[in-house]
Amino acid sequence: MGSIYVEGDLRIMAKKKTTKIDNKVQEALAKLDVDMVGVVRIDNLKKNKLAQAAQKLLPSVKSIVVMGMEIYPEFLDLTSPEMVMGAPNMNNLLTRHKDYLRGRLVKASYDVAKASHQAGLKALPLPGDGPAVDGRFLEAVISYKHTAEAAGLGNIGMSSLLVTEKYGPRVLLNLCLTEASLKSTAGKTQKNCRYCNVCVVKCPAKALGRPKAGEAYALNKFACRTYVEASGGCSECMRVCPVASPRYE
Repeated sequence: MGSIYVEGDLRIMAKKKTTKIDNKVQEALAKLDVDMVGVVRIDNLKKNKLAQAAQKLLPSVKSIVVMGMEIYPEFLDLTSPEMVMGAPNMNNLLTRHKDYLRGRLVKASYDVAKASHQAGLKALPLPGDGPAVDGRFLEAVISYKHTAEAAGLGNIGMSSLLVTEKYGPRVLLNLCLTEASLKSTAGKTQKNCRYCNVCVVKCPAKALGRPKAGEAYALNKFACRTYVEASGGCSECMRVCPVASPRYE
């Protein structure tokens, strides 16, 4: 029962607001064929940058569903940040592995959208290879990793990647925005990144640095992108991270 306020001879009953969960869409989340699922409720974001980005894409959005798939370390172990002319580019194996995972994530995103539409609600499934990017600043229209962090799936580490408890930074992400009211998975802030500095030291592009106080990471996006394009691929920050890595067991 809500609180009773007395104003002269008038008694006003203020009822607590309760949010009705859209059960059909909520049940669909449990059936998704992915490794991780999280939910961010827009009303919990207090109109921050992430909420504003989501509302630009779908003004009536109430929840953001975050889905993740593990990147297998066996593929990462074959990669190299250097390319030798004429030699096999082993980074291509990781690229094809990621393509498969992205297909799975797109399927899951559309499954959430379908469940939403069947419930008479709007939904926007986003691409598995990432959202549209403003090339002037290399800034995405919505950040998958920051959404995942807000959903309680991990925290952004020194590598600028989402670091999860179970898979470390070795995850791919996708989102689906929906009008459905879903249960939030946000909890206590995770501290999976050890700030061991390995990713900073090993970065061949020298794109990572020590973050300033109050910041999670320091990244030169342009240096990172230029090196990746010139070398034929680079995943060193992900490969060398010790969090949940079988290489360090």
